[in-house]
Amino acid sequence: MSTWRDSLPKKRPMGFIAACLLSLVACVFYPSDLASYRTNLNAERPFWVEPTETKLRFVNTIAQVGLPLLLRDKEGMVQLLTLAVATTVATQGLKRVVNDIEVGGTRIGERPYAPDSRHNMPSGHSSMSSCAVYFVARRYGWRHLFYLVPILLLTMGARLMLDAHTLSAVLAGCLIGIICAAWFTSPYRKKKPEETPT
Repeated sequence: MSTWRDSLPKKRPMGFIAACLLSLVACVFYPSDLASYRTNLNAERPFWVEPTETKLRFVNTIAQVGLPLLLRDKEGMVQLLTLAVATTVATQGLKRVVNDIEVGGTRIGERPYAPDSRHNMPSGHSSMSSCAVYFVARRYGWRHLFYLVPILLLTMGARLMLDAHTLSAVLAGCLIGIICAAWFTSPYRKKKPEETPT
């Protein structure tokens, strides 16, 4: 009987993870000019924002959950559950840790739509969407990037257009999702059928 630990990757792309971590730190502490965001507050939004926010963004999650179920990939399900918990904890934890830190006179947790808002950094929508993209692509094949990456970009764009996050917050969220997925996901290897004794 295999354990939870047996389902986790034995090798990880450490150079890639390190580069993403450095980029994440740069995004978190990049000073945002919230005044520039507020000049167009509640402006008319492009047609794709509402459908992305209410429907399209869930395609990545459906692929992330659906593929392991369809393929009866028990190891993938363990990795998916571990990844979901890790990404949620990392995102929500960082939101609370950096909420009251000021950089360049701007509180990191302040969202564009209101000075008294909280938990701008990082974007949870971006982190969950990007962890789905990287999980599916690394586990089941990079061809899935052709439909998942555009949805990720639309999700990130919608969060900006809705004045819910700054650019650095959606980029930080994206990087957290990728880092967690890179840490907890291994490529899928189809199990060979057991040989039956003759």
